[in-house]
Amino acid sequence: MNCPLCQSSEYVLFDQDKKRSYFKCSDCTLVFVPREQILSAADESNRYEAHQNSEDDPYYKKYLTDIAQETLPFLHTKSFGLDFGCGKTKLLASIYEERGIQMDSFDLYFHPDESIWKKTYDFIILSEVIEHLAAPRETMESLNSLLKAGGEFFIKTKFCPESSEDFSKWFYKRDMTHVEFFNEKSMETLAQKLGKSFQKIGNDLYRLT
Repeated sequence: MNCPLCQSSEYVLFDQDKKRSYFKCSDCTLVFVPREQILSAADESNRYEAHQNSEDDPYYKKYLTDIAQETLPFLHTKSFGLDFGCGKTKLLASIYEERGIQMDSFDLYFHPDESIWKKTYDFIILSEVIEHLAAPRETMESLNSLLKAGGEFFIKTKFCPESSEDFSKWFYKRDMTHVEFFNEKSMETLAQKLGKSFQKIGNDLYRLT
C-alpha cells in the first residue's frame, strides 16, 4: 500500500473505527483510507443518490453562490470553466452563467459528459470533491492536462485536524464516501506535483495556480 497522493510507502495508523482504518502519510501528511476499504462504485452511487441537494434549496444555492463569489475576483467574463463532480444538478454552472462566465459540468454518476476530456479550460472547480477521489493524484493530473496555460484550480474541502483525538470525533470522516483528508502540507504537495502553488481564498476554499 502506498499513499494515494505522493506514493510514499511510509505511513502510520492515525485512527481506526468499527468501519475503517485511517493512515497518515509520513511524507505529505495526507490522511487516507486503504483502498481495499473504500465503497464499491454501486454503493458510492447509492450514497450520492440519497443526497438532498436541490436547485430549489435556498441554503444549497447560497452555499454555491458563496463559492462563486469567492472565485470571481480571479476570473474574467471570457473565462471558461469546469465544475468537476457537480453532483445531481448543474446549479453552480448556472450561477456562474448568470455572472457571464460559461461553464461545463461533469459528474461520474449524474452527468458523465466525456466530451470534457477533449476540451480545455481556464479554471476547474472541485467543490467537496477531492476528498472522494479514489485516485487523487491521477485524477488531478488528468484534470491539469485540461487547463489552458495559466489555468487554475479552485478546491473546496475541509482540512484535517492535526491530532488523532480530534480526527476521531470529526464529522467529516463519518461520510463513507470521504476517503482522504488534506491539510496544508498535503495540499502544497498536490500543488507542487501539478506545477502550481496554492493559497487560501475563502472558507475552506483553496486556489492552485
